[in-house]
Amino acid sequence: MRKVFTLMAFAIILMCGQQAFAQLKIGYTNADVVLSQLPEAKTIEAELKAYNAQLSKELETKQAEFERKYKEYAAAVQAGTMTPVIREAKEKELQTLQQNLQEFQQKAQADSQKKQQDLLAPVFDKIQKAIDDIAKAENFDFVFSTDVAGGAPILLFAKEEHNITNKVIVKLGGTPLPATTEKKN
Repeated sequence: MRKVFTLMAFAIILMCGQQAFAQLKIGYTNADVVLSQLPEAKTIEAELKAYNAQLSKELETKQAEFERKYKEYAAAVQAGTMTPVIREAKEKELQTLQQNLQEFQQKAQADSQKKQQDLLAPVFDKIQKAIDDIAKAENFDFVFSTDVAGGAPILLFAKEEHNITNKVIVKLGGTPLPATTEKKN
């Protein structure tokens, strides 16, 4: 008798749970796809490209200086015109230049990433606000992302009818994707 009661209680809970779940409205989108369709994306890409070109030019200048000084050092060593004191000083100078070059490369990479984050943060805030507005207006309970997090998609399956990506793109003034390419990326 106790088993029958437990099974009935479980069945009732399961049916109530399914009923509650059936009333949920769930949507999904991909913020990276939205970003790629916005006019700001081209501006950000151009600004990042210019910034990275500037960093690259500085790096090339520093590398050329190092190479020039190394060639001078190597030529003097080969000619045997350098005293031991001068040779030691030149070697320390080259080591310092090489260390500065490596530090510049690391700093340039970090600066480039920070610049990208600084440029993208306001756009992703706009995208999030548009998602929030659409979710509220269309009474979604949840909106998931198809973006990859840690190598695995956050959303493993969804019906295309719940995809709000084009709605977000249109709300932000971008060009909507054709229906066939709007699928999970």
